Amino acid sequence: MAKEATPEVPPMLVLDANGNPVPLVDLQGRFVAQMGDFAGKYVKNEYYNDGEAPEKSVDVEIAIRLKEENKAFKVEKYVHSYPHCWRTDKPILYYPLDSWFIKITEVKDRMFDLNETINWKPKATGEGRFGNWLKNANDWNLSRSRYWGIPLPIWRTEDKTEEICIGLVEELYNEIEKSVKKWCNVSKSI
Repeated sequence: MAKEATPEVPPMLVLDANGNPVPLVDLQGRFVAQMGDFAGKYVKNEYYNDGEAPEKSVDVEIAIRLKEENKAFKVEKYVHSYPHCWRTDKPILYYPLDSWFIKITEVKDRMFDLNETINWKPKATGEGRFGNWLKNANDWNLSRSRYWGIPLPIWRTEDKTEEICIGLVEELYNEIEKSVKKWCNVSKSI
């Protein structure tokens, strides 16, 4: 919706220490350092440890400040449903995150054509459910953030200048060995 708006609504991002655009809230649910007076505060009071939550939640603080600075036309409390995690019962926070995708849309027509050459048993599997999936396939997000799933073997430095995809156990072993040797050399020089 934001991209389709006129003018387009840009994502709410700030630049981190390395100059990379990042969300206003970190993955623990706290405002990042660039958020001034709100930095380090949890977006939702439920994320504080028991007894540590402030009297005024950060959304109330923001509303008060906007009103005091005459930047809000009207401020009122509005009760609405909000999604919560079924495991922790804490509010779910949504983040704009980088993701890895397979460009299915570039090859879906070819996949659909190849599917029609397969002698499916039963035939309805290839023509029905799987065929319909192929016909309507979208780009596939490999890196969805979940508590479960298969981790991607892609390792990247914090500044994102180096990246490696580990494909074999032997490669993983070799990279670990290189890392240990590098760390040992650093330790000796200290």
